[in-house]
Amino acid sequence: MPDLDAASLVTMLRQAARTIGATVADAPEYLKGDRFNSEVLSDAISGSTVRRQGSDLPASVEAVIFDDFPVLLGVLTGPPSRGNVSTQVLRYRNQATIARSWLGAAAPNLHLFVAAPVGAFGAPEWRQLAAEIEADDRVCRKLVWLFNDSPTADSAKEFLERTFVARPWPTEQRSERLDSVANFSLPDGWEDALQDQELDFTTLVDRLIELQRKEAV
Repeated sequence: MPDLDAASLVTMLRQAARTIGATVADAPEYLKGDRFNSEVLSDAISGSTVRRQGSDLPASVEAVIFDDFPVLLGVLTGPPSRGNVSTQVLRYRNQATIARSWLGAAAPNLHLFVAAPVGAFGAPEWRQLAAEIEADDRVCRKLVWLFNDSPTADSAKEFLERTFVARPWPTEQRSERLDSVANFSLPDGWEDALQDQELDFTTLVDRLIELQRKEAV
């Protein structure tokens, strides 16, 4: 099955957001560009140009504004291994860092939505990885869209209803609408590691793997 495309997914999410009652607006192109705000200003003065390497940033990323909150949208591809996923998340985190440089006072409002491959919702490995991604709020808040079959308007609406886009709903329906990913708990020591600001992404992954090995002994 071909990989998902961020452009088609953002269209689906825009429609779902309007159905929920959110305001939807186009995001500036520079949020998904490859240059920091300061670099553009420097280039205008010096005439030089700085570019990121292709491996530093995601291959597929879109941007949109929901309820005045800037959102980056991407897709995760390949197998549910930490090595594969952590490399992709690092690229999206780099993209989010660039976007924050343009947002000024609105930078703390930036969110990153990433869609896992088709069938990920029913795969324990993907559900655990999704929980780990969402627990790491460095640079920006991250949420993972999981589904079994190809994404639909209904699944897009269900995903947005566990984000800031959600509108109040009756208490008796609340537990039914929350994604079951929230029921997954992280192994001992993981939360402390994820909150350690001194760890870069590679070191963090190594720490989590070490903690998992100790738990298995």
